[in-house]
Amino acid sequence: MSEFVVGAIIAFIIILLASCEEAKAAVTVNTNLVPPMPPIVTITKKTVNLSAGTSGAAKSTSSTTSATKQDVAQPLVIVPPPKTNYVFPPIGTLQKVTDYAVKATTVVLIYSWAYETNGQEIYYGGTTRYILTNVITSKTQLDQQFIVPALSNIVLYNFCTNANPVWDKSKGVVVDVVCDINTLSLGLSQDLLWYYNTIQLINNPDGSWSVPNLSSVSTQLEDSIPFYVPNAQWARMEVGHNGDPDPFEVDDNLYDPGSSPLYSDGYVYLDTDYITDSSTASGNFWIKTSLFDGTNVFQIFDGDGNSVPETPMNLRMSKDSSYAYVTVNGGDSGRGYMLEWSSDLKSWTNGPVNFFSPLPEDEALPPQFYWQLSTNTMFFRTATTNAVPY
Repeated sequence: MSEFVVGAIIAFIIILLASCEEAKAAVTVNTNLVPPMPPIVTITKKTVNLSAGTSGAAKSTSSTTSATKQDVAQPLVIVPPPKTNYVFPPIGTLQKVTDYAVKATTVVLIYSWAYETNGQEIYYGGTTRYILTNVITSKTQLDQQFIVPALSNIVLYNFCTNANPVWDKSKGVVVDVVCDINTLSLGLSQDLLWYYNTIQLINNPDGSWSVPNLSSVSTQLEDSIPFYVPNAQWARMEVGHNGDPDPFEVDDNLYDPGSSPLYSDGYVYLDTDYITDSSTASGNFWIKTSLFDGTNVFQIFDGDGNSVPETPMNLRMSKDSSYAYVTVNGGDSGRGYMLEWSSDLKSWTNGPVNFFSPLPEDEALPPQFYWQLSTNTMFFRTATTNAVPY
């Protein structure tokens, strides 16, 4: 399993003194022992001295390489750089999500049903209209300059002028309009906008029928909106009320990166009610969307669709005469990590893969690990993985 970011290393060293019957343990933080790390990784360290005489106040030092057995080493913090491989469209308000849906529409499908004189409703016909992405810039333009002409001049006009006496034109035409992300091959579509209504036709004095004014035709956003993430492997959306850090809903999906992008596995769907009210400035909800894409890059986006950096993982440690205890704090839900240990900084043993969870009760394994101190020296570090949480 590949490692992306090599985390903080914490060393427990047992110093055996010939003049003592039992070993006295010392906790040592020595960044000189850390193997060469990529330049994108930032390491921060701080040692807090809790020795007697401080009256409860901790004394901080910024460059301590050894400590007494009363000392507690504060975490070495790994700060991963922001990831920008996938650019999320702006979301957070109704206008932003609508703008995305309009510009992402590549095909408009129009269907119609009509009534026969015996009262039976049957499918009458329809039309398909294609658009290049980003050609339509507003929903009004999409509705009135693209959908209405096709609906009026093709579907409704055809029905009005149809001389077959089997049709009962007084009952109008049932119309279903769907705006999709699609291609010319008409694979399985991803719905963005819709319009459904019964349109009553105008009965003229001479007995002919004509198309009514369609200025009120207006499409609406689907209940969930698709976002295409190339070769998406996994996605999670957490939603909470602003002011409450705990999510009330977590939607977690595993995707097949080898599938066609025109099938649902190629798209991440987000609930419209949430993403239209998740602005960090004024929204009622907060949203955290986490993604693994085809490059095995872990990315996080906020309620505006902006990329945000990962939460650093912190290693905290303690020990007794027999065991070393390492607790992993921080991190982001869905992020896979391993705790690794070594006695010589050359050969590292991987622990099991664990995942940070959005809720404590969902944690697969506790974030604290312990090992028997069977050697004079033990080093610990974290490593993030490209595993998905399943």
